[in-house]
Amino acid sequence: MKKPSAILSLIQRYPALFAWVCIYIIFILSSSAHQNIKVAFLLANTTIVPMIVLWASTRYYLAPKVLHKNTGMFFGGCVILLLVVSTLASESDLLISSKLYHSGQLHFPPEVEAAIKRGDSQRHYLHAKYSILLLTTMAVTTISWMLDERKQQNLLQREHRTQLELKYLRAQINPHFLFNALNCIYSLTMTQDSKAPDSVLKLSEMLRYVTDDCRSDRVPLHKEISYIRNYIDFQRIRMEEEADVQFDCQVADPNCKIPPMLFQPMVENCFKHSSIISRQDAYIHISLQQDDKRLLFVADNSIPATQRQTQNEERTGIGLNNVKQRLQLLFGDKADVQVQESDNNYRIELCIKF
Repeated sequence: MKKPSAILSLIQRYPALFAWVCIYIIFILSSSAHQNIKVAFLLANTTIVPMIVLWASTRYYLAPKVLHKNTGMFFGGCVILLLVVSTLASESDLLISSKLYHSGQLHFPPEVEAAIKRGDSQRHYLHAKYSILLLTTMAVTTISWMLDERKQQNLLQREHRTQLELKYLRAQINPHFLFNALNCIYSLTMTQDSKAPDSVLKLSEMLRYVTDDCRSDRVPLHKEISYIRNYIDFQRIRMEEEADVQFDCQVADPNCKIPPMLFQPMVENCFKHSSIISRQDAYIHISLQQDDKRLLFVADNSIPATQRQTQNEERTGIGLNNVKQRLQLLFGDKADVQVQESDNNYRIELCIKF
């Protein structure tokens, strides 16, 4: 299985080389029907070499360096190049064919033999042959180059648009988080709560992660986990009694790279919509499982009866929509977000396949 895959990879990497080899083989096989293999190779080389010269000149010089600057100059250069190469190729072919024919090595089909005996000239035939072959080569090369360039431009534009969208989505997270955190600390300081200093320390650690580490497109998974733990501890400071908040991690590779602040909106929603700070019967269960095949993040929280009617509307803000957009831009079909809701709980499952 390894050899076919290696050959396929080589073809995908050098498609032009593969195409010319195929054309070369076709010319040899067509010539070998009337000639010995040595003459067939020589005739194939005589025909293929001018085509390769024209292809290389168009593909690597005329198209990339002249076409965008001056279309008229490009077509003028193509005409001149076509006339020069076709003339040289037809005259060289005529010279080589004549020598091979008179030496008895070259054999023509009966209709060609009859034409030679009648004294018909081969020069016009060869000029027409190379004009058609070289014109076709130049046209296919130009069209192929234009399609490749358009495809490359589309990829660059798509990548640029994706990066802009990701920066916009990430920019939404940081002020949103900071606004909520400062409100929390403000409440603690207003009541002169002794937990205020600890909350400031937790906030400083989280801000260091947000402002420094989150500048990268990807961060190690263990840093995101540390951030979530700090966030949960930060929220615990606001609770007067021990609450049912669980965060279970089973991670095979702590250095696995993920987008920063990916789980934060869902964790924040758990605390916001469960009302766990004010209700003793509320719960938040968060789990994170990661192996070499997938990453699964689950956020499960209770729903107070007073919030059931407005749960869906409140969840469709920056948080969950932001997560879905980022996953779509970064992972496409390899990422999925599932929401399960009942009268008593709200559960989000985020899965990323590697």
